[in-house]
Amino acid sequence: MFFVTDAYAQTAGAAAPQGGAAGGASSGILGQLFGGPMSPILMMGLMFGILYLMVIRPQSNERKKLEQAIEKLGKGDKVLTTSGMVATVVSIEKDRAVLLIAEGVKVEFTRAAIASVLSEVK
Repeated sequence: MFFVTDAYAQTAGAAAPQGGAAGGASSGILGQLFGGPMSPILMMGLMFGILYLMVIRPQSNERKKLEQAIEKLGKGDKVLTTSGMVATVVSIEKDRAVLLIAEGVKVEFTRAAIASVLSEVK
């Protein structure tokens, strides 16, 4: 849908038609908002609002949930790393985690390398 205001050719002293479908649409609130000089700013603000609600906000909520889950990590929890390895937590330090990826194979990862917590030991 295009937001275009109506243009009328006028002779001297003649006025544009008022009322009706054509005249009422451009003089309404939407015609004034989206047909005036503020139209590009309004449209950009509307698009940013939609982008925020559909992309940025859900992503930040997911990031916060992951950070909380990583803070609660303990020995025996199963995790998925950013490299795709499923491992079991052996020990946790301030910014590092020692993970068991196979029997007798321990690897040290940063906490940021943990993509998700698969299961927690209770």
